[in-house]
Amino acid sequence: MDKSNFLPYFKFKNKSDTYIIAQFLLKKIKRVLKIKLPYHYLISARNDLRLRYIHKMSKKFKYFLKFDIEKYYPSINHQILLAILGSLNFKSRRFKHYLKYEIPCFLQRSPFKKRGLPLGNYLSFILAGIYLLPLDFKIKRPFLRVQDDYLIFCKNKKEPEKILKEIIEPELEKLELKINIDKLKSGQFHQNPVTFMGFKFYTGIFTISESKIEEFKNKIIKITHLTKKKPIKAVIKQLNNKILGFGHYYKFSYCHENFKDLDAFIRQRLRRYMARNKNSKNKLGNLILTNQVLKTMGLKSLEEIGLKYGIKKRFILKKKRKKLKKSGRDYLALYQLEGLKNIDKSLILTTLKKLTEITEKLNKIEKRLKKMEEKWLN
Repeated sequence: MDKSNFLPYFKFKNKSDTYIIAQFLLKKIKRVLKIKLPYHYLISARNDLRLRYIHKMSKKFKYFLKFDIEKYYPSINHQILLAILGSLNFKSRRFKHYLKYEIPCFLQRSPFKKRGLPLGNYLSFILAGIYLLPLDFKIKRPFLRVQDDYLIFCKNKKEPEKILKEIIEPELEKLELKINIDKLKSGQFHQNPVTFMGFKFYTGIFTISESKIEEFKNKIIKITHLTKKKPIKAVIKQLNNKILGFGHYYKFSYCHENFKDLDAFIRQRLRRYMARNKNSKNKLGNLILTNQVLKTMGLKSLEEIGLKYGIKKRFILKKKRKKLKKSGRDYLALYQLEGLKNIDKSLILTTLKKLTEITEKLNKIEKRLKKMEEKWLN
């Protein structure tokens, strides 16, 4: 039986020397990836671009293959990793020095023999990205990768199985890695929901996956547990860190209702903590601890993050809009740009015609009145 399945995760904090090596490797690898894999996660970490790419490609490629690797970080083989780094052929004395001395020294800190990368370290993040590059370069279809999660776009129903057997499985065998069978999925876009990067894509709409919402709620429960002896300011600070992280990550999805419900849940937990905590002197009720009071105390809101992003999006659209002339057709274009597509165009044209007729009649009446005035004066 393969022992890699039982390898546990381990952590190692960032240090200045490992961070410098990671930055150097990233600069070198970006030059290669920008040409071959422009949407690789080592180049850009922008979720909005990835979601747009999924939306765009799902129209051209109607089928998908999604998989990730079982216990990726602990399963990485050090010898294979060093061989992959050597095959990159970066002509630099500094790189050769890192490859010969610094990186092997970093890998030796692993508690397992010749295997495993630590979590929470920037250098291990970059090395984990490089380790799967041989597989990335072999996949001919467009795909997205975040760490060890893959989403491959396919043209027909048989293609996912073909890619899996001919490309993915042989390459993973060379790298001594295994697919996580529980998360292996293939299907058709707009029929089968796809969860990727914590987002759920179904019928052309991105929402937050249910597992991530539950995970976020559990974090809030831990912070606001009644046995905690922290002051209210410290609890609010911890809540704000979680709110800002979660809100800015998922603001690109259709999240208004989810954010609204989660805000209510956070306020409920905070009120409970403030009212019932044994160490809290302020035993206030829900009537006094209104939403506005909690806001003045410094509590952030997920709903506000979503609204601000929505306003920002509209502002960008206004910037790109061309200047319109004052004519009937241009008014129709203006309505379309504002998103009011369901307006009856014939109704607008008829109203504009009536307005022109009324203005013409008013001009005639003004002329007659002037003539009448002239006669009376004479």
